[in-house]
Amino acid sequence: MSKFKYFLLLFFISSAAFAQQPLSALRTRLKNENDPQKIATYLEIGKFYEADQPDSAVHYCNQAMRLAEMAGDHHSQGILLIELGHINILHHHDDLARRFTNEALSVFRNLRDEEGVAIAYDQLGLLDGEGKNVAMAVTELDKSLSFYKDSHDSLGVLDTYNGLGKVYEEKGDVEKALTYYLRTLVQYEHRKQKPEAYFILLDRIGHLYLRKGDNRTAVKYLEEGVQNSRIPAQRDTEINMLDEEGKIYQQEGQAAHALATYKEALSEAKKYNRPEQQAEALIDIAGVLKNDNTSQSLTDLKRALQIADSLKQPRLAANIYEAMAGVYQQEKDYKEAMAALEENHRLLDSLLNADTTKDIAAIDSSYALESSREKIGNLQQVSKVEKKELDLTFVILAMVAIALVLIYRYVHKIRRLNKELKAANQVKDTLFSVIGHDLKGPAGSAAQLFALMETEEFTEEELKAIISDLRKQTEASFELLQTLFEWGRAQLQGIKVQPEQLDTKAIIDKNINLLARQAALKNISVIDSVPTGSGIIGDLNHFDFIVRNLLSNAIKFTYEHGSIELGAKRQDTKVVFMVRDTGTGISNQQQQQFLTSNLQVSYGTKGEKGSGLGLNLIKEFVAANHGSIWLESEQGKGTTFYFSFPAA
Repeated sequence: MSKFKYFLLLFFISSAAFAQQPLSALRTRLKNENDPQKIATYLEIGKFYEADQPDSAVHYCNQAMRLAEMAGDHHSQGILLIELGHINILHHHDDLARRFTNEALSVFRNLRDEEGVAIAYDQLGLLDGEGKNVAMAVTELDKSLSFYKDSHDSLGVLDTYNGLGKVYEEKGDVEKALTYYLRTLVQYEHRKQKPEAYFILLDRIGHLYLRKGDNRTAVKYLEEGVQNSRIPAQRDTEINMLDEEGKIYQQEGQAAHALATYKEALSEAKKYNRPEQQAEALIDIAGVLKNDNTSQSLTDLKRALQIADSLKQPRLAANIYEAMAGVYQQEKDYKEAMAALEENHRLLDSLLNADTTKDIAAIDSSYALESSREKIGNLQQVSKVEKKELDLTFVILAMVAIALVLIYRYVHKIRRLNKELKAANQVKDTLFSVIGHDLKGPAGSAAQLFALMETEEFTEEELKAIISDLRKQTEASFELLQTLFEWGRAQLQGIKVQPEQLDTKAIIDKNINLLARQAALKNISVIDSVPTGSGIIGDLNHFDFIVRNLLSNAIKFTYEHGSIELGAKRQDTKVVFMVRDTGTGISNQQQQQFLTSNLQVSYGTKGEKGSGLGLNLIKEFVAANHGSIWLESEQGKGTTFYFSFPAA
């Protein structure tokens, strides 16, 4: 195996293998190594951090890149670019991932390194597969497969078959994914010593059969993995498979069998000193016992919590508090249940803040590296021009022209990056603002009402009123969280449109039925005047979100016993949709706000709260689908929203 292939295998085997090399040992090794050796060690450290701390992973890759550039080691630069692309794929920064991988492909082509080209095509194929561009993904993976077959590289062929399986699994084509996974599995089965990838593959195949509803076959593959991994090096994989088996037995109602499997996983985790997996096994055991032995269930969860605290794993601790809340609820100890849920929410909030900070730091580091590499590339290009033996006048003119172009490109790119970073900060600030204000209010009100119910004596009518108020608070919080999630994801990851021909009548009918109860509570009649055959070209999820939110807003701001009408009309190459209500209406000032930005927080006719984020996201979805949106309104008489999509 070539040195290059050795490095690539080092990058792409599972992170469990890296866990065998302690981080402290890697850092100690750096002190006694020369620069070429340090490049490989920095890569290992970056791989160690890639899943949970992308900012640290990018930092160590940057350190290695500087050494590789100083040494003129283009091979290592290509390898590092592949790894940087892989880190950004893991954290869903697809544009950056594609840029790094394309740059790696360019490096390997210039080096005439066919193995590197094949690996880059593999990564581009997986990237397109995650983006649901299956045709492009298959084309790119076929290119790498062709090279591996021509060079009789069986390991490369297996990697590509596995990649094709992942592409079809992402698409949801279970049968095609199984075809490639099983083809890969057959090749591994001929080997005397099974690699880590073999056990991961058995786990994936088990998952796919589980999706098909074939639990028996899923268990067969998981058990096969457990039986063949009876060596210390594969303990992590075996424990994971035992956990999957237990979940299947629990799902099928075989509590005794599930309990025995979870206990076996716990025993293996203790034997081979896997504390995190011990905690997870204890959570699973507590889940089986909670219906029959709540005392033992709580004991197991408290043991798991001690492990999570010692490991400083807040996400694991949050899961344990959630499980404890379920057991306390089973015991009807609602006070302890509420305390456990509050601790769960506190830990999740702290994780959200930490993850957002790490994500933004990783983006900053990646952009900084890309900008630095472009600057270095520009300087190298100028150096090449200077070496040419040309007429002095031509050299001066060429250098001036190139310098002007490079400066323009550099300044333009810096401005764009600053704009993107500013937008990311605005997203962060908006998220924290909404979480801190719009969610804090309903949560605080709910807590006060619970406290009153716990300490005061109320009549049945008063309790009904309090419960009604609690329902409003929780419904408002849930609706805001859903919109906040959609908006935040669109801002951080960009709006991706998957256009297709849509039957709008069916989508609108579905949303009317979905919100029928909400309308009925206010005695609002919903009139569907949308004609059949109002087909459009657009993204299904975007159109569904637009209709649901406009209809929900209309119900929210329409008086009791009012009416809402939905209609559609074809105009040239577009279909214009209408949502008209007889509600409170929108002032001229707010209409201007809607045209320039988005509506501010407002309240419905029965105190329902709206954050304005939903309308802002609607505007972005309409624009992304090549449509337009506008409104007509008069205070006290109602509002009509219009939006258009390209006609089918």
